[in-house]
Amino acid sequence: MIRHGYSTCSTCHADPSGAGLLTAYGRGLAETELRTRWGKQRDEDAEPGRIANFMLGAFKTPDRLLLQVDGRGLALVPTAQASKTRFSVMQADAAAQLRLGRFRANGSLGYAYQGALGASVTRGDARLEHRLIARTYWLGVGLGSEEQLVLRAGRMNLPFGLRNIEHTMFVRMATRTNVNDQQQVGVALAWNAPSIRAELMVVVGNFQIRPDDFRERGYSAYFEWSPLEKLAIGASSLVTHAALDLELATPLWRHAHGLFARWSPRRWLVASLESNLLFYSQPPAGAAAANNVAGNASALLLDFEPLKGLHLLGAAELQNRGLGDASTDYGLWAGAWWFFLPHLDVRADVNWSSVEGRGATYLLFQLHGYL
Repeated sequence: MIRHGYSTCSTCHADPSGAGLLTAYGRGLAETELRTRWGKQRDEDAEPGRIANFMLGAFKTPDRLLLQVDGRGLALVPTAQASKTRFSVMQADAAAQLRLGRFRANGSLGYAYQGALGASVTRGDARLEHRLIARTYWLGVGLGSEEQLVLRAGRMNLPFGLRNIEHTMFVRMATRTNVNDQQQVGVALAWNAPSIRAELMVVVGNFQIRPDDFRERGYSAYFEWSPLEKLAIGASSLVTHAALDLELATPLWRHAHGLFARWSPRRWLVASLESNLLFYSQPPAGAAAANNVAGNASALLLDFEPLKGLHLLGAAELQNRGLGDASTDYGLWAGAWWFFLPHLDVRADVNWSSVEGRGATYLLFQLHGYL
């Protein structure tokens, strides 16, 4: 939305740092600015109408109540001959927010056939399939004369870097900050001003995993400044500690510190960049004695909009988990994303990646709708 002059996220999203449940204003913008407008609807001054509302405007909800249901399906097609096409339900979530004066209560509940283990609230079957998940749930209060500050407590997305939905990109996986299942419980303070947005979160752990030794504790934060209407630059920082890391199975101090930027030099182009320095520090004992490793994860994303609602995407990414003594992983993405009808979008991508010297190419097809 920065191409339309919206550099802050709280205007359109219940989460002050973006993603997930839309506000009434965000629903309106999705109808007037995001999707392809057909026929007489092409008028730039057109109103969103009832169709932008919950359940396509079938009934009116109170202003203090936000409701949203999301469904997203994925077909993953490997190009290797021996591999099979996989079909997945990526998202089947219902989210709500109730606001009473300055106070707000927010939460989501969904279904996962596979994946999203970090957000699970039930164990599922013997294969860990068919589970209920809760990605977010929190209580908050608006502070300041215009509620430019929001204090929240609960399970939330980590404030770090670009909040993009491509949760398998290196910058999201290496920093463990994706919006799929890597939310954490904690206390956060967000600040949104006309040219500044920032958030600091004290992380107390993911209470949907056990035992307690696996839970990370620390902080995550970002600060972003918009010197121009369509340019935003920021910095992120994260430090956490776990008594037993989920990936490395040792105690771990985990750092991620980086820079990011969003820029729309022309109406039809948006460029986003993120680069993070990674640092892992393990104790001087055991099989990974004094394993202190510095690495990097970076990504450049381009979004071309030749026609309203149709986006041509390109991205290049890299990561290195051990600078100087480990191979560098690379990834390239290209695709098209079309917001073709109210509350409906379709996306097709081709992704090539080389991880630890092994290359693979995938085709991805997604259909997403929300009510």
